[in-house]
Amino acid sequence: MPITFVASVAFTTLCLLGTADAQPHNTHNNGNENQDAAVVVTVNLQQSKSAMSSHFVGVTIDSLKLQNNWGALDFTSKKLQNLARALTPCYLRVGGTMADNTTYDIGGRHHQGRHVITTRAASGLTMTADNWRVLNEFNQKVGWDFIFDLNALKRNADGSWNPDNARQLLQFSADRNYTIAGFELGNEYDIYRGQYGTTLSPDQLARDVAALQKLLAEFPKYRDSFIVGPETAGVNPKNFRGFLAAGGAKVVRAASFHQYYFEGSDGHVSDFTSIHRMDSLASRLDDAFSQVRSLDPLLPVWLSETSSASSGGMRGVSDRFVAGFLWLDKLGMCALKGVETVLRQAFYAGHYGLINQQLNPNPDFWLTVLYKRIVSGAVFNATGRHDIRVYAACANPDSFKPGSVVVCMLNPNNYTVTFDLHQFHSQHRLRYSLTAGDHNGLVSLYMSLNGVKLQLVHDALPPLTPESAPPGLEKMAAHSYTFLVFPEAQSSICLMQ
Repeated sequence: MPITFVASVAFTTLCLLGTADAQPHNTHNNGNENQDAAVVVTVNLQQSKSAMSSHFVGVTIDSLKLQNNWGALDFTSKKLQNLARALTPCYLRVGGTMADNTTYDIGGRHHQGRHVITTRAASGLTMTADNWRVLNEFNQKVGWDFIFDLNALKRNADGSWNPDNARQLLQFSADRNYTIAGFELGNEYDIYRGQYGTTLSPDQLARDVAALQKLLAEFPKYRDSFIVGPETAGVNPKNFRGFLAAGGAKVVRAASFHQYYFEGSDGHVSDFTSIHRMDSLASRLDDAFSQVRSLDPLLPVWLSETSSASSGGMRGVSDRFVAGFLWLDKLGMCALKGVETVLRQAFYAGHYGLINQQLNPNPDFWLTVLYKRIVSGAVFNATGRHDIRVYAACANPDSFKPGSVVVCMLNPNNYTVTFDLHQFHSQHRLRYSLTAGDHNGLVSLYMSLNGVKLQLVHDALPPLTPESAPPGLEKMAAHSYTFLVFPEAQSSICLMQ
């Protein structure tokens, strides 16, 4: 199972100028921009920021979906498998709030531990051998690399984690040769008090993760599987850095935390095109890296659960075309800051799912597939104007001529923007222009590629073909995003990858 890591990842963003106005809005021109003036975009091709891993973008499935045998999620569906393969190579993380209280009833035998924390939550979920089997067989079939969140609330009387139930799961899995790339222990321990009426100290979690590492060493199949943590809801130093400083940094493969821009019930459509909202991620990432670098300058950082809005997303918005602005900008921002892996909550269901309960793709699914197909490897700095976003990187050599460069542009405004990519002014380009797929505009359930609505054809993906565009200025429609690939760029850096 090939797994690729890099110490630092960057996919550059235009600029990170926050707005002084506390209210998020940017969909209307404030009068300070000359809408008719071309935005001059400059890409520094002489020096790369770093290189992007093939596993930079991954997905999640919430542990809650274990209810009723994964609900409507049929892992044997050819349609589902086709959608999943389109994202390969890819991490799948199965975790979330209910992971803490899940019991593994493998073959009817499980151990509750000598003491189980009494919580205000329900008794938790039970995962059967069949639940586990279909999940692992699915991962193997579609080529995904699996990360599983273990039940941290199985506790001994002294407060330490009881690994007995996890050991049963690992033995069951090893006997069947299930490949598991990585593990987590618990979900958002920093908010246990509000969720479960109990607390867990950073020192104790660090000891527990060390115990997990010893447990994995008992199984040749899993002794090289990695651990990520602490899986905090935020980057409060007490819980994020505290865990790492208490010994966690010596055990985990990456320091991981979760991020959402706002609560699903508190958002507005305008939040999804707000430069203010986009910029808010920068300070969170800076804080995380500052804490990690103070302890280990080489430890990677993961955004291991993230989407637009928390609590399942914003109904009627998080699964629409407009959600792509925050999602695509997040990928650029995380890469700029050096985040190694970004795991999208969620692959399936919720208002923020890449696919819905009928296994039909939402707009962000198409955007994610295109991103993975088009962008790869070295990245470059780009400059432009504050009300739009611009990124630049090598184009994926599996899809394009070696040496090709891709420039990604987001126009979250309600007016057309003209771009002057002067370095490539005389070059033909391949254009992927993404707009709303029907008259519902920003809240459309559909996305169009170069004017053609994207839909499955007999449960399979259609060709995602660019249009050939002539040299010259680029006009970008209001509320749209575009990938431009320059096959004749002949970037020396891109030619080497």
